[in-house]
Amino acid sequence: MQQPSAVPEKIRELISPYLDSMGLAPWGVEIGASGHRQLVRLYIDLAPDAPRGPGRQGVTVDACAKVSRHLGALLEMEDLFHGPYVLEVSSPGLDRRFFEAGQLAGYLGREIEFRLTAPRDGRKRFKGILDAVDGTRLTVTADPGPKAFSISFAFDEAERIRLVHAFDAIAAEGADAASSGTPEETP
Repeated sequence: MQQPSAVPEKIRELISPYLDSMGLAPWGVEIGASGHRQLVRLYIDLAPDAPRGPGRQGVTVDACAKVSRHLGALLEMEDLFHGPYVLEVSSPGLDRRFFEAGQLAGYLGREIEFRLTAPRDGRKRFKGILDAVDGTRLTVTADPGPKAFSISFAFDEAERIRLVHAFDAIAAEGADAASSGTPEETP
């Protein structure tokens, strides 16, 4: 059996050619526990160069099922896990977790939440607007509003970083678009 830290990289290596053929890319791999079984969770997303359009904005359930079947067969052949395991394949979703600093570059100006490994001024959990990504260093305006402050940290200093999806902003944009038409006058 391989070292635990090497398993996610091996899974990415195994599945990448198949994902490439589908116009997809691995987003991240999590290894954990699901009851008495090992949990293997693969997140997939559209490849950066994949054509996007009204009919193709993200990963479909059908694509996840195909990747799951293919990866399941590969994992059985490679014998990476001794014993039962649960395999999950999904898109990263709207509140996506970031596995590498480079993944954040496309989300400048968006709200993220993160938990640091060591406390800063007595706290580990923060939420704020992503201002900059410089290599593996991130700068965030935390606690937007009157008590806002800037915090900078290396990607590796965070246990977990997730995107905060703003449903209200999308609803407001949709309402603005709907109300931007010419109002009808009633006689």
